[in-house]
Amino acid sequence: MRLIDRSSPRKYYLQLVESLSLAISSGEIREGDKLPTEEELCRQHSVSRAVVRAAMQELARQGMIIKIAGKGTFVQRAAQMDEIVLRTLLTERVLDYGLEWTTEVVQKMMVTPPSDIAQLFSSEKAGQVFKTARLRLVQGTPVLLETSYVSADLCPGLALEDLRVNSFFELLLHRYGVPIARTADSFATTTLEQHEAKLLRKKVGQTVLLMDRIVYTTGDRVAAFIRILNGSDEYRITIQNFHA
Repeated sequence: MRLIDRSSPRKYYLQLVESLSLAISSGEIREGDKLPTEEELCRQHSVSRAVVRAAMQELARQGMIIKIAGKGTFVQRAAQMDEIVLRTLLTERVLDYGLEWTTEVVQKMMVTPPSDIAQLFSSEKAGQVFKTARLRLVQGTPVLLETSYVSADLCPGLALEDLRVNSFFELLLHRYGVPIARTADSFATTTLEQHEAKLLRKKVGQTVLLMDRIVYTTGDRVAAFIRILNGSDEYRITIQNFHA
C-alpha cells in the first residue's frame, strides 16, 4: 500500500483515500478483505485518527467499504451514489494539521415531526420520527450543530446506536439496508435562536450558514431530514459526485 507523501500539498486524508482505493482496485486488497484497524492505519501512515476516520468515511460514502459492528471494516463492491457534501474550511484545516474533533449528542428522542417538515414523514405508521441533535467540536470549540429527523419505521433500532461516531448515511445504508436513491439540498443564511446560540457559543441573532438535506429512498420516500448550522467563521461548500 502506498504511504502518505508528506512533501505533497495534497491533504493527508485524500492521499489515504487514494492509497486504499488503488490497493482495492489493483487487487492488493480484495473484496471481502478486512482492513487494518484505525490504530494500525495511524501507525502505518503516521497520521492522526481524525485523518484516518475522514478517509474511512470517504470510502464508505463511495461504497467501497462497510463497517460491521464488533467485527471491523471490510472491502465491498463499490455502489453507485451521488452525494452533496458540506465541508467547513475549519474541518479541512483540522485534517491538514492532525487536530482531533469530537461529537457530542445533545438530544436523542422520539418526536412528532415539526410542522414545517411533517408532510415529509406522512407515511410514518406511528406518526413519530427519531430526532437527534449532535454538536461537532474541534478542540472543545463548537463548529457545527446537526439536527436530524429519521424514519423510525425504516430504522427501528436507531435509538440504540452510538451516534457519536456513526454517520446516518452509513447506518441507513449498511446497518438497516435502506438504499439512498437521491438527496435534495438547500442552502441559506439564518439567524441563531437562543438554544442554538447557547450550544454554538454564539450570540442570539447571529447570522450563520444553514443547510437542509432531504434523504430519499426508493419510491421517493423520505428516509431522513438533516439540518446543519455552521457556526464556524469560515466555510466552503464542495459538490462531489461519486460513481462506480
